[in-house]
Amino acid sequence: MTAPRQSRFLSLFDSTAWLLMLPAGLFLYYIDSAMLATVVQWLLIAPILAGITVIVSRVIFPQVSITWLVQQVEERNLAAGMLAAALVIFVGMVFIGMVVWGRA
Repeated sequence: MTAPRQSRFLSLFDSTAWLLMLPAGLFLYYIDSAMLATVVQWLLIAPILAGITVIVSRVIFPQVSITWLVQQVEERNLAAGMLAAALVIFVGMVFIGMVVWGRA
């Protein structure tokens, strides 16, 4: 079910994403280069905040195994689906909180 590590790495070089980002980045460079620097800084900070979010979620929910949870959701286990949804919402809220905190 999971993609091999090589295909995950190759997704960083997806031409469609780069065709969206490069012209917009060049356009932003000519309009407001300080804003482009801010966007690049946030792109570097976001993985750090995501990593902290993963650590926080694993500290708070050490008993939840994501691989087991995904398997149960694939088997149509409603309770596992609700737990997965709650976990996604929790991790998203923690990440947004980290971004807001990092912006302050």
